[in-house]
Amino acid sequence: MKGTGTTPSDGRAPGRRRLIRLRWIVSGVAALLTAGTVVAVGGFGERNTRTALTHELRARLVLEARNLALMSAGALLSEFPELTLTPILSELQKHRGELAFSTVVDLEGAIRGHADARRIGEPHELPADLVAEADVIEAVGGERVLGNAEIIVAAAPVFRPGSRNAIGTAYVAMRREYVDGVIEAARRKQILLTAALLGAGLALVFLFLSVLLRPLGALREGLERIGRGDLETPVQLNDPTELGLLAETMNEMANRIQVAQQERVEKERLSREVELAREIQSSLLPSGYVRRGEFVIQGAHRAAAEVGGDLYDVFDLPDGRIGLTIADVSGKGLAGCLVTSMLAALLRAFRGESLSPSALMVRLENDLRDSLRPGTFITMFYGILDPKDGRLVFASAGHSPLLVVREHGGKAEWYRTMGIPIGALRGGALARSLRDEQVRLAPGDAVLQYTDGINEAFDPSGRTQFGFGRLERAVARSAAGGGAAILDAVRHDIREWVGDQSPLDDETLLVIARDAETVAESARPTGGDSGAAGETAADRRGPGRIGESGDTMVRPLTALEEARAHGYHVRLPAREEALHGLLSRFPDCPELTDLNSREIHVLESALYELCANVVEHGYGYREHETFDLWWVGSPSDAAEETDLAENPHRLRGRFVLLDHGVAFAPRRDHSVDFQEPAVRRRERGLGLEIIRVATSRAEYHPATPEGNVTIMEFDPITLNAPEEVRHGI
Repeated sequence: MKGTGTTPSDGRAPGRRRLIRLRWIVSGVAALLTAGTVVAVGGFGERNTRTALTHELRARLVLEARNLALMSAGALLSEFPELTLTPILSELQKHRGELAFSTVVDLEGAIRGHADARRIGEPHELPADLVAEADVIEAVGGERVLGNAEIIVAAAPVFRPGSRNAIGTAYVAMRREYVDGVIEAARRKQILLTAALLGAGLALVFLFLSVLLRPLGALREGLERIGRGDLETPVQLNDPTELGLLAETMNEMANRIQVAQQERVEKERLSREVELAREIQSSLLPSGYVRRGEFVIQGAHRAAAEVGGDLYDVFDLPDGRIGLTIADVSGKGLAGCLVTSMLAALLRAFRGESLSPSALMVRLENDLRDSLRPGTFITMFYGILDPKDGRLVFASAGHSPLLVVREHGGKAEWYRTMGIPIGALRGGALARSLRDEQVRLAPGDAVLQYTDGINEAFDPSGRTQFGFGRLERAVARSAAGGGAAILDAVRHDIREWVGDQSPLDDETLLVIARDAETVAESARPTGGDSGAAGETAADRRGPGRIGESGDTMVRPLTALEEARAHGYHVRLPAREEALHGLLSRFPDCPELTDLNSREIHVLESALYELCANVVEHGYGYREHETFDLWWVGSPSDAAEETDLAENPHRLRGRFVLLDHGVAFAPRRDHSVDFQEPAVRRRERGLGLEIIRVATSRAEYHPATPEGNVTIMEFDPITLNAPEEVRHGI
């Protein structure tokens, strides 16, 4: 019964559908085909037998009539023919019981010979319903075959000896029931023979096919074992047919599945280890930017594989100075990541010691020398920045030349050193080649250090490298916007240069920017009207205004404090797929849920562009990073109540976004015509324009004490203006 958990009487597993064995189906079909063939052949043979017997009996009857006519020729010429014919016919009727009658008549139709002597001289009359039947032998003279439902009559003319003149006719009649009896007896014999052959054939078919298809059971059981996950028990089948080959193929398939499972487990283990290595490497890199006085230091990293061999770090030294390093291990992938991890660990262990840049790298080589395989080396830049006077002391172990862009005149300076890579040569060659260099950074100056994955990036043809000239132009063009602008400009130019191809080498950038405006602001006296308590110069300056407004800039820390106290909050991962339908993340906010579909579409487009910039440029798609978004509704006064009655879908309040990624410098040239074909063909770089068009105020405040703060406010007139469709939403 269902639900009892018992095994059905037919041996099937509980819950499994009933099976019809294939060998029984094949055997049954073969038996039916055999039976049909035998029956068809038997029926055809029986019909042919009936025809043949009927033909044969008619032929015999004609021959008997012909013989009787030959014997009667002389008798009919005698005076008393009955004396000769009557004994002959009597003897014929006596031994041939199937004959209805036999008689000889003269030309006048009078009986001259009959088995019954009393009929001599009587006129001979045939049944009136006799009709001619098919001739069965070649006709001779006037021979005929007549018949009705009861008899078959053969008539043969009696000729005068030596001539073709008829002198009488000989008749021999056979009973129809005799003919039918002979045919029925033959049919019964044929049916018995057919039945015997059919029985023997069916038995042989069942036996042969059962033996031939018996391996199907073993194959089915083997497949069921494989389906249950038993890949170690092979199918034991010694069969010379294709079924044996199928069993061998199944065993090979099970072995391959087993190997594939082991490889998958190993691949998953390696993938997890690579993911763990990626997380470890990501944890070794600084998160966001570092601000020390007027200096903002930030970097970016893009690995060519899941993990890379590049490293950069920014850290505080005990004496108040800042340590900066960027390194590139030969090779990439896990091997490079392991060496990078060892280098990072040693660097963190030694950076507290009072060592010059060159002395520190010599110390690192002494500890790494035994761990580096032959042919593995490290190019490394290490510098110490003094925020008080802007002096940068550095040394380079075979690393890329340092690029300094001056504020005045945009002059670019390249600093190349003679140091060899760490681990390249033994015997103290590194210590002899290293030398500490020094450069002083004035307000507005910017410094770029990088790995060779930047300047050696190839175009899609694979023949031309990005080079130092393009790198210098990208930095010089964007230096006025600060470190974030430099990073964005270099990464943008690199991606435009390489196209859609994946990076061939790890790409790492490190930028030091001295903010001239911050220096000027820091010289102002604090207190009074200079700014609110707790605000920085960046708060008052509002360096990243994205939109234009006649109002003064919103103070970022004040807006952030208000958002934390009164706003609706969501925390978002740095993944683009998490940025769709952002307004649905605020289900308890009536100002947002009451918007119409068009307004929702416009706001979500602007929010998506804003958050996508953070994910791509701020965090570099590091999915473990997060950032915060608040909606803060503004209280309504009497005037706003009246306006709200006239504009029921008016949005009141602002979005506040806080992230700790790499800061950037938004463009000031915000007059973009979306009707221009060239603008529409430009697939990237329009996100800020969408934000500007869709919002009444959009401010960006990088590098505040809390992080990067973005504030966006929306005007219902802007949202519902007809010209809004110009940006393609």
